[in-house]
Amino acid sequence: MDQPICILGALREEINGIRRAMSVDEQLKAGQADVWKGNWEGTDIALVRTGVGKDCALNGLKEVLKLVNPSLILSIGYAGGLDSKLKVGDIVIADRVLEDTHSSQGTGYTIGPDWLSRVEALTPPDGVTLHRGPLVTVEEPAVNPDSKRELGKRHGAIAVDMETSVLIAHATEENIPLLSVRAISDTADQSLVDVSSFIGEDGEVSKLKAGWYVATHPQTIKTFISLGVQSQKATKKMTEFLRVFFADFQHLR
Repeated sequence: MDQPICILGALREEINGIRRAMSVDEQLKAGQADVWKGNWEGTDIALVRTGVGKDCALNGLKEVLKLVNPSLILSIGYAGGLDSKLKVGDIVIADRVLEDTHSSQGTGYTIGPDWLSRVEALTPPDGVTLHRGPLVTVEEPAVNPDSKRELGKRHGAIAVDMETSVLIAHATEENIPLLSVRAISDTADQSLVDVSSFIGEDGEVSKLKAGWYVATHPQTIKTFISLGVQSQKATKKMTEFLRVFFADFQHLR
């Protein structure tokens, strides 16, 4: 495999659209991360499930870079909307990635303009809406509209995730370009359940812990069902857009 694109997602649900459609040559572990090496849409890829959070993401990236020498690191997955214009399933292309430090002067990284212009030149699939703007990475999820509003105002960001800032920091150190493609799974006016306590050692959401929480908090059942449906929509829209991106990438190689 000669300089594949390295695709990193925190959760299995985020990468399932690609995983099910790709041709897998090899499956292996990179520390706690799962890695599938193969081909998707005519392009060699290394697909990585890192687990949730900055530590899992950074460790996964470091380990996978021992196995492959990528031409591009692609950070994908879900994001929460901080701008009321963003709807579930909308795609956010980050032009700047910020680290939440609870101040207005957090660390920031700018995405390479060549990659941004390349993405903006694409014609998205029908029903897929693209947004370009700053993405902020946090330690803990923003779980209610007030915290989302405050986070967006503090950083001028339109969406929030929990991994990308450490990925772009390390990619910059290694002189590897990074592009962030995130699908909105929850909107700015939506409240969430804080799933931090559900995360297992592998960085995945424990279905057992989540199930126990729902059983003991039945008032959250509708919220979990709604978020599950929204996450499926986000995965579908993101995968559809990435197909277009990879078709363009293959054409221009």
